[in-house]
Amino acid sequence: MNWGTLRLLYIHELKMLLRARRTVVMSIVVPALIMPIVLVGSKYSTDRRARALAETTYRYVVTGPEAGRVRGLIRDNVDGTLPQFLPEETSAADPARSLENGLIHFYIQTSRNPADAVPVVQIVFRGDRDVSRNGSERMSDLLRRARRNQADVLLAARGFPAGPNQVFPVEPESIASAAQVTGSDVGRFLTVILVMLMFTGGSIVAMDIIAGEKERGTLETLLTTAAGRAEIVTAKQLAITSVGIFIALIQALNFLIYIRFRLIELPAGFAIELPLVSILNLLLLFLPLAAAIAAVLLMLSAYAKTYKEAQLYFFPVYLLGLVPALAAVLPGIRSRSAIALVPIANVSVAVREILMGRPDQPMIFVTFGVMAVTGIWLMRTSARMLTREDIIAPGHFEAETLLGGPGLFRKRVLRWFALMWAVIFAVAANIPQLSTFRAQLLFNEVVVFAGASLLMIKVYRLNIREALSLRSVRPAVWLAALIAIPAGHVMSFAVFRLVNTVIPAPQQLLEQFSRDFIPKDMPAWELYFFLAVLPAICEEIGFRGVLLYGLRRKLKPVELALAVGLIFGMFHITLFRIVPTAFMGVILTAVAVMTGSIFPGILIHMGNNAFAVWAADSGLALQSLRWSDYGAAALIFALAMWIMWRTRASSSGCP
Repeated sequence: MNWGTLRLLYIHELKMLLRARRTVVMSIVVPALIMPIVLVGSKYSTDRRARALAETTYRYVVTGPEAGRVRGLIRDNVDGTLPQFLPEETSAADPARSLENGLIHFYIQTSRNPADAVPVVQIVFRGDRDVSRNGSERMSDLLRRARRNQADVLLAARGFPAGPNQVFPVEPESIASAAQVTGSDVGRFLTVILVMLMFTGGSIVAMDIIAGEKERGTLETLLTTAAGRAEIVTAKQLAITSVGIFIALIQALNFLIYIRFRLIELPAGFAIELPLVSILNLLLLFLPLAAAIAAVLLMLSAYAKTYKEAQLYFFPVYLLGLVPALAAVLPGIRSRSAIALVPIANVSVAVREILMGRPDQPMIFVTFGVMAVTGIWLMRTSARMLTREDIIAPGHFEAETLLGGPGLFRKRVLRWFALMWAVIFAVAANIPQLSTFRAQLLFNEVVVFAGASLLMIKVYRLNIREALSLRSVRPAVWLAALIAIPAGHVMSFAVFRLVNTVIPAPQQLLEQFSRDFIPKDMPAWELYFFLAVLPAICEEIGFRGVLLYGLRRKLKPVELALAVGLIFGMFHITLFRIVPTAFMGVILTAVAVMTGSIFPGILIHMGNNAFAVWAADSGLALQSLRWSDYGAAALIFALAMWIMWRTRASSSGCP
């Protein structure tokens, strides 16, 4: 590499960047202003909300046979000690309608349990209204305090020797300093924020530096000079990396200025300690992170034919980069574990430990090494991409573009699935109508997986029988699929246990996921339909149907199974589900490749999910199995795969 040429090209790229005012504003100025805007805006909105809630008079109605008693409790315990709470009882003929129309903020409905004659008090409010929700919470606090005071009076009247608060008092005491607590809170999200800003700021430069030059026709001119492609690619990567590093430094400076000089009101106990060693460690981690992100953005821009197409690719790549950056949010994960080998996630965890004042120096060097290797590999990959003529100067009249059909579909299938992933990640989670269990599953399975797959078949005029592998198989394959169902599920659970030993998923998180995801009152038949039948059909159509068809000619069978399985796992966004689901995706893809049919995979998928529902309902504890049991399951599963392998020629129609 000619270092003089590289320096000249690097200076040229920076000058071109500085001349483009729009690029400078969007990539550097706007990210630099984000931190103060967020801090000041957050303080303003918080103060305004607190003032509004403190000045609000909460109107409510009390109904039912115990209304008089509840009124007495409220009257005796409203003494002004509850913050932001000024209650005012009113009257309403129909409290529910008055609440709906906003005439009252909540109402208290009293009744008496006929079984034991115990009074029941229910506070009804509108959870989508901030004032109604806040008022109901304050009233709940007041009534709980009234219940506690009444219990104290009854105990004292019965001759209890001391106040209940004096019996076995519990006083929690944290041995962590205020700086460690603050570092833990800030460290969870610092890497996420920086990754967001590096992606958004660097993308403006990256899109203009390759995709934009393709449209302007200046890239071909640059390639005709005496400069080598290695120097050209390296100079562009250094320019994008410089922008990412500059953004990180600006945000760090913003943070230190606002915290050090107390330009905003900080929460009580907020303290941060950053000695010189910690600052150097943070820079050591963020430098290769910026280089890796720059290389990804450069490849994205190089792959796109136009600036607009690069913008289309950016969003799913951006979301995918944020997922590992959230590793520090998960409790129980330390850098001295296998997480140190996962790019971006290792930086997230190490940054949290540094800000907590407990840096693990050897693992910081390991993390730096992993990120450095990742960055170098990505930079070499982007350099190889820019040696391809179809990437640098793509033909605008490719045969596939003109003719359409299966050829064009194979070139664009990954774009479709990237868009589907972005829709599931962003759109469904932000639409209130899709927040329920049934609505979210119907949207994901029917609209995204099945609907988008059928739309691809129609748009690209694919043969539906070929695209979905609608072929019959021998009876022996069905027998092997039935054998593989319980064995495959046990193996998948074993993979989850192995992953959990290096990246532990807190038990509380697993219980909360199960509790929030599955309604308790759902009938068994409906549960099996939504969790077994519907996903098996729709997801197999999408992944082992059109995705497998689109990638079949690009990859070898083993690579094909791994690629489709990994993409399948990434669609199950929850971090602790990705690896076990990807493992099952590899199995299902291997079955589809060996049999040449989608039907055995549908049966295995359906049986696997149904087995999981049955095991949870019957209390079958798979985590209590011994590793020898998992080994036996692996042997049974291998037998099923061997049967399918033996019948592959006649089943798939492949030699």
